[in-house]
Amino acid sequence: MSRRDAPERASISRRLRLTALRLVPLLALVCILLLPLFASADGNDGIPAILRVGISSQLFPDLDHNDVRIAMGLWTREVARRIGVESQMQPVIFTRPAEMLEAVNRGELSVISLPALEYLQVRETAPLIPLIVSSSNNGRGKSFVLLTHRSSGISSLKQLGGKSIILPPSRNRASHLWLDVLMLREGKRDRNGFFRQVREGTRASQAIMAVFFRQADAVIVSRDALETSTALNPQMGSQLNVIAESDYLLDGVTCIPRNSSARYAAAFQQAALHLHENTVGKQILTLFQLERTMLFHPSQLAGVEELVRERKRLQARPIKRRQNR
Repeated sequence: MSRRDAPERASISRRLRLTALRLVPLLALVCILLLPLFASADGNDGIPAILRVGISSQLFPDLDHNDVRIAMGLWTREVARRIGVESQMQPVIFTRPAEMLEAVNRGELSVISLPALEYLQVRETAPLIPLIVSSSNNGRGKSFVLLTHRSSGISSLKQLGGKSIILPPSRNRASHLWLDVLMLREGKRDRNGFFRQVREGTRASQAIMAVFFRQADAVIVSRDALETSTALNPQMGSQLNVIAESDYLLDGVTCIPRNSSARYAAAFQQAALHLHENTVGKQILTLFQLERTMLFHPSQLAGVEELVRERKRLQARPIKRRQNR
């Protein structure tokens, strides 16, 4: 690695730390490159010579796409140097699920990482094998909380009518799906008509501070973000009130094509499961503030699947009366 790469690497590392949980799916992508199998004397039988990675833009609502490409390029060069092989990686960021599905069907991708909601949309038609998730909360993903200030006296969603709320970026689809369900349970379908003001916050910590200082009436953030903020400022824990909390919702799923060789699939699994057992893997996990990755299991989708079903069921109910704030 040349000296001129050092400032660039340092800058990217800082950005990755700030968005650690959102970059969890990238960890699974890097895992493949750590395999000694790539350096075997008999060549790359069954393993793609060039890893063509497809990443959904929905996975990184807080990170610039160019930063993703640069970060993955830096990691790839570092891993290739450590294992003594030449390796190429061509990450492609897809803005529409249909585009990614077309690329998969054309055989243009060897690794695919996408949000759980997108996976649910395409799993019946896309030739994918889901293999990897992060080990956060035993692989179940994250939960979201709806916060208000204790002094506001607001203890339910119904009381937020005519109030202001800060939401995660719209690309964080799971949190918005959860809010849809909360509102539908109360017979409300139009968030802009129910709330006085709806805006999106780019940083969870800043959104939490807005409620803490009474600049907004409510906010939706992940439970992890809330715990981080209250650990840094214990006073927040006594002043903020959780009035609703979601089930665990899986963030992303990393897949390989269904026609992949058994050797490639096994190598992918072993690299991910044992990533924490070598020096390079420990360094990566430390950067991402994780302990390890784990294999995908269908039960991990239960929280997201139930929300999708409930929204569909509630949307089918007739509107009995005009919405009132």
